Amino acid sequence: MSIINSIRNKSGLLLIVIGVAMLAFILGDLFSRNFLSQGNERIVGEIAGEEIPFEEFSREFDEFRQNYEMNIGRALTEQELPGIRQQAWNQLVFKKAYFKEFEKLGLAVTDEEMIDMIQGNNIDPSWASLFTNPETGEIDRNNIRSFLQNIESVPPQSQAFYINFERNLRPNRLRAKYENLLAETYFATDAEAKKEYEAQNSKADVRYAYVPYSTIPDSAVSVSESEMRDYYNDHKKEFDSDATISLEYVTFPIQPSDMDLEAIKEELEDLKTPFANTQNDTAFTAANSETNNNFIVAKPNSLPQGLNIGDFEKGKVFGPVKDGDFYKLYKVLDIVNDSVAYAKARHILIKTGDDKDAAKAKATKILNDIKGGADFAQMAAANGEDGTKSRGGDLGWFDENAMVEPFGKAVFNAKSTGLLPSLIETDFGYHIIEVTHTKIYDNFNLAVIEKEIAASDDTRSEVYRRTGAFAVDRTKENFISASEADSSLIRYQALNINKNSRSINNIYDPGVRTIITWAFREAEVGDVSETLELEDQFVIALLTEKTEDGISSFESVKNSIKTKLAKEKKKEQILAKMKGLSGTLDQIKDGYGSGATIGQATAISLNTTSLPSVGFAPKAIGQIFKMETGQTSEPIADENGVLVVEVDQMDKASEIAEYSLYKDQIQSKYGNINQVSAKIAQAMNEFAEVENDIYKYY
Repeated sequence: MSIINSIRNKSGLLLIVIGVAMLAFILGDLFSRNFLSQGNERIVGEIAGEEIPFEEFSREFDEFRQNYEMNIGRALTEQELPGIRQQAWNQLVFKKAYFKEFEKLGLAVTDEEMIDMIQGNNIDPSWASLFTNPETGEIDRNNIRSFLQNIESVPPQSQAFYINFERNLRPNRLRAKYENLLAETYFATDAEAKKEYEAQNSKADVRYAYVPYSTIPDSAVSVSESEMRDYYNDHKKEFDSDATISLEYVTFPIQPSDMDLEAIKEELEDLKTPFANTQNDTAFTAANSETNNNFIVAKPNSLPQGLNIGDFEKGKVFGPVKDGDFYKLYKVLDIVNDSVAYAKARHILIKTGDDKDAAKAKATKILNDIKGGADFAQMAAANGEDGTKSRGGDLGWFDENAMVEPFGKAVFNAKSTGLLPSLIETDFGYHIIEVTHTKIYDNFNLAVIEKEIAASDDTRSEVYRRTGAFAVDRTKENFISASEADSSLIRYQALNINKNSRSINNIYDPGVRTIITWAFREAEVGDVSETLELEDQFVIALLTEKTEDGISSFESVKNSIKTKLAKEKKKEQILAKMKGLSGTLDQIKDGYGSGATIGQATAISLNTTSLPSVGFAPKAIGQIFKMETGQTSEPIADENGVLVVEVDQMDKASEIAEYSLYKDQIQSKYGNINQVSAKIAQAMNEFAEVENDIYKYY
C-alpha cells in the first residue's frame, strides 16, 4: 500500500482489477498432489546461479493462484495447471534475471508515474476499463478517487484486488519500458526493403529435371563405423538434446464385472415403480441420476437407443437401457405434436448405371420375389447397392424433408405399413420400399435417470490383487518374470518420453505424470515403479533407458548419422552422373535414366519454399532468381534430390520510387512487441543460464 497514501492525497479509486491482476496470476500454479510424497529434494531449478527451492516457488504461486481462481470463479483444472506452472516459473525468471538488467540500464518507475497510471492522464488500460462508462467510453475519474479515498472501508476482497494490482503495476511497467526500448532497435534499411519488394514481386516460370535421393537404395551405399564416429565428433552440437526416458509397462484394466452390471441394472429396476409414480420428476431425477441430463425432447429420428415408439404412453417407464457408458431409465412425460411429419421405412436400391432397363428389370424381379415371400432384409443384404444393405435396408426414422421427392412422397402418402406395390424411381436408381411405420407428428418429452457403468470397489480390489506379483520384488528380473507368468498381460514400450510429456503412449490420465516424474527425478535404469492407480487401470512401469540434457551418446544417434551420411553419398553419385550430361532437360532426363523426372512450376517468387514433386527446395529457388530467361543451371543438390533447372520466363520486379511499405512490413514482422518480448525471454534464459527442473516433480 506504499503508493496508496500518496494517491489518497490527490484523489481516490475503485477496485477489482481483474485485468491486471490476471497478468500476475498467469504466473502461478502450485504443484500437483504428488509433490510432497516424492522425496526430500526441494530444488526446482536454477536462475542466474541461484538455486530455487520449492518453498519459494510455492509462495510465488500461492498468491497468484488464489487471485486467479477468484477472478475466474472456479478452481483450476488439471489441464490448466501445466501452463500456469510454467508461467509461475517465468515470473521467477523475471524477478531474478530481468531486474538486474533494469538496474544496469537505470530503468525505474517513480511514484509520480504510479499515480499517473492509477488516476492521472495515462491510466493503465486494464485499470481504466473498470471505470469506463460503456455508453460514452469515458473514464470516470471521480469513481477512481472515491474508491481510493474509501479504500479501508471497501470489502476485503476488493482491497486484496487493489493491493495485488498496485504491487504488480510497477514491475509490469518496468518490463514494458525495457521491451519497448529494445523494440526500437529493430529497423529496416532501404536496401532490405528493396530486397523484400523484389522477393515478393519477381516471378519465374521454370522447368526442371529432377532425381530424388530415394532413387538410390540404401543398400547401394556403404557407411562405415569410423565415418559415423568422425561425423559425430565433428558435429556434436547437432546432437544436443533434452532429457528423455523410455519405459516398459504393464496395465491391469479395471472393467465392470458381470456382477457389477447386474447390480447397476437391479438398482435401476428398483427405481422403475417409484419413478413411474412420483409427482415430482425434477426432484426424483436429481436425487437418483448420476448426471444432469435429466430431461430431453426426443423426435422420432433422435429417439434414444432401445426405445420403441409403439410402446409409448404417458407415465410409462422404460429400461434399463444401455447407452454407451451408462444404463438409463426413461419416463414418458408427454407426447406433443410437431409441425414436421416423421416416418420409418427400409429399402433396396438398384442403381441405374449405364443400363437403365437392366437395372429396372433387376429391381422388378427383387420386388416380385419379396411379394412371393422372400425375406426383405435378406434380399436387401444380397442385392442392395448402398450403405443400408448391411442393416437389411433399414433407413430408420426420417422427416418429410430428408429424402428426394419421389421417395418421400411414396413413403409419406402410405396409409398403412408394408411393401409398396411398385418400384419408386429417383435420380439414384430404382427403390423397393417397405414402410415400417406410417407418418406421425409426435415428439416425446422424456425424463432420464442415468447410472454410470463403473467397476465396484470389490472389482477394483480384485484387479489390484493381481498386481501383487510385481510388488513383492520391484526388480527388473521380477518385472519380466511376473509379466510373462500372467498370459493376459502385455509388456508395452514407450520410447523417448520427454520431460514435459503428459501421457504414456495412449494413456492420457493426468496421473501418469507420477511415473514420468519418478523416472526423471530419482529412478535408475532397471528400477520398477510403485503401482499407479488410474481411473480405469493400474499401471506398473520399468525404466529401460534414461538420457540427461546435453549431447546424446553416439549409440543413440548412430542410425540418424548413418542416414545423413548415406544421403550425402547418394548426392555425390547423382551429381557425378548428372554433371556428365548435356542438352535439353528432356535429353538430360533420358540420359540419366530410371528415376529422373521432368517437373514445372509457374509464378514462383523468392518467398516460395517448395517446388511441385520436389518439396522443400531453397537452394534451387535461390539459384533460379540469379538466372535469366532461357538459362539452364548446373546440377543443384537440394534437400531431397538433385535438379537441373531451366528458366522459361523471368519477370524481374521493376524499380519503384518508394519502398516504405516493404520497410514497414519488415519492421512489423521482426519488431512487433510480442516477438520482441519472446526473443528477450529466450535470450534472458540463455544469459541467466536458467535450468528449469519442475518436470521432475509435476
